[in-house]
Amino acid sequence: MTNILRFYFAILGLPILLISDLTFSFAQVDPTKTLIGTWEGLINAALPGGNQRTLMINSVTATGQEEWLARGRFGYPGRLKEGPGGQEMGVTAEGNDIFVEFVVLNSRAPVKLKLVGDNKLEGTIGLVRPDGHMAHLRIRFEKASPKTGDTK
Repeated sequence: MTNILRFYFAILGLPILLISDLTFSFAQVDPTKTLIGTWEGLINAALPGGNQRTLMINSVTATGQEEWLARGRFGYPGRLKEGPGGQEMGVTAEGNDIFVEFVVLNSRAPVKLKLVGDNKLEGTIGLVRPDGHMAHLRIRFEKASPKTGDTK
């Protein structure tokens, strides 16, 4: 009887494992769709000019295995030029995590963000302190438009 049960679980268990593996691989995020849009964010510090920032990603193009090149703009809300173009941003995948990295053009501040869910980016921005050392401050974005799942 135990051999029959083992055989039964082995026969039923294999398809369940295969289906769950396929579901997992299809659940990976497509950066070429998920990242494009306008992201509203906050730096966790009081800064001259305010701590609100906007990240607009206009395009994301694959450049290799698990690598993409995004183009967009980063800056103060309401001060960013709309439309195509902007600065280059590196996008990479590490396992199931998607990272966006770029350097703010006017200040040379490095930004590293991780996609959390479909509509949040979290990470750090490096700012030079008055003593000349780099401070890595937390920065968080939420997608303002178009949110993943929105239809046009």
